[in-house]
Amino acid sequence: MRSRIRPLVFSAGLVLATAVPVAAQLPVPELMSRVEAAQGSTDMTVLLQGASAARMLGDFEVAAELLGQASTARDQVEANWVNEMIFFALASGQGVNGMQRAFREARDQVRMTPVQVASVTNTFPALLVGGEFDEMIMSLSPDHPNPDYRCACQAEKAWVHKVAGRQYESRVLWGELVAAWDRNPLAFEDPDAQANWQGQYSRNLARAGRTADARRELEKAMSMPVTDEGRPMVQRRWAQTYAELGQVDEAVRLLEPLIGSSTLVTIHSLSTRYTWESVRNNFVFQEMLSRHR
Repeated sequence: MRSRIRPLVFSAGLVLATAVPVAAQLPVPELMSRVEAAQGSTDMTVLLQGASAARMLGDFEVAAELLGQASTARDQVEANWVNEMIFFALASGQGVNGMQRAFREARDQVRMTPVQVASVTNTFPALLVGGEFDEMIMSLSPDHPNPDYRCACQAEKAWVHKVAGRQYESRVLWGELVAAWDRNPLAFEDPDAQANWQGQYSRNLARAGRTADARRELEKAMSMPVTDEGRPMVQRRWAQTYAELGQVDEAVRLLEPLIGSSTLVTIHSLSTRYTWESVRNNFVFQEMLSRHR
């Protein structure tokens, strides 16, 4: 079934048409107020009005700064829109073909660099089925002469190998990624973000084949404080780790309470997302899906 959502026109005029720059002559206090409101804002309309006001005040340094912030906000809107197109296809049961079709439609509207394409496939590895992006992603490197291709992208490359069935090569790249995390573990002020990262760390250790380390770090992850709001996201990470470790009963125990509770865990996501591929045909996993269909 084809999505009925009509995409916004993400081209040279992306989002800018929704903003209202200063055209008429406004009093200086109003112009200054708009500049002040734009400082630190992430709203495209506010940023563009502020940039326009700064230009009319002759403060081109501030105008340039606000235009730069508007460009960053535009890029984020584009990225969020692309992800939402794919999420919609996934959530509405369109399967891998629907997700790939949504991504193709999104790329028709948004210019994406190879690094940005790889980032999306890292979130949705099912997009790699068929090998359309394999060569491009495998050509990425941290010292590539073209900045559009400049990325170590171990996770993105690991998924290329995994989806293609090259398990050993995939484990090697996950190993490189977690080795870098071993040397420089990430720290967040937000406890939910920290718990989420710890869950990702344990999951990626399992993907790298470091099962003992994965179990130890998962135990640590599951003892960390998490808010009620953040728990579904973090609990899904724990379930992913158990799935990678082959402990399907434990994965199901964590996943089942999340189904149908307005989280990323749905029947369609469990049936389609590649993170569950290794356990999808397990009898216990299939029983869980049957209970909720």
